[in-house]
Amino acid sequence: MSVTKTRIDDHVGPWTVEDVLALPAHPARARYELVDGVLFISPAPGLAHQIVSSALRGRIDAGSTRSGARFLTAGAVMVANDSRLFIPDIAVVDRAVVSRHTLAAPLEAMLLFGEIVSPFSRAADRILKPALYAQAKVPAYWRVEMEPDLCVVVHALDGDTYREAATITGKASVDVAGEFTVELDLDAVRRELEG
Repeated sequence: MSVTKTRIDDHVGPWTVEDVLALPAHPARARYELVDGVLFISPAPGLAHQIVSSALRGRIDAGSTRSGARFLTAGAVMVANDSRLFIPDIAVVDRAVVSRHTLAAPLEAMLLFGEIVSPFSRAADRILKPALYAQAKVPAYWRVEMEPDLCVVVHALDGDTYREAATITGKASVDVAGEFTVELDLDAVRRELEG
């Protein structure tokens, strides 16, 4: 497949995953995502967001490694199917279906998505993305709220929707879709934020 880099302003009609993958990197590191032909652009995350994402990914990765689970934990990785392309803040994917050369991991290989809510992503992270992730049958969804205080709202897939399983504000053991357990310590993450 020959991919020609294009500008957003030059595009006509609904977007495809291939169209989005062919876009040049945004000069301000904005993220391009796609839902059924509609392109979404969100600003690059700030430092606090990155600190929280890194800390949580480390905890998830430690839990997966400790259990011998076959999953890879990543941040800001592209995940796609035929008509959608997401870049979740945290993704846990089956190692058997990705390699270091994978450009966009398959949506059906996801175990957990995590989104860190920011002022510009509230509606997407609280309403739109959980609905779409549940529709795609991603077994677990974590919504990380930064305000008024840091917490992780853990959701588990229940049929075609997520149900809230727990809200973590301190230390807790969290089961990830029956595959492994993560030892969360949000007090430690707060200390990293205050650094």
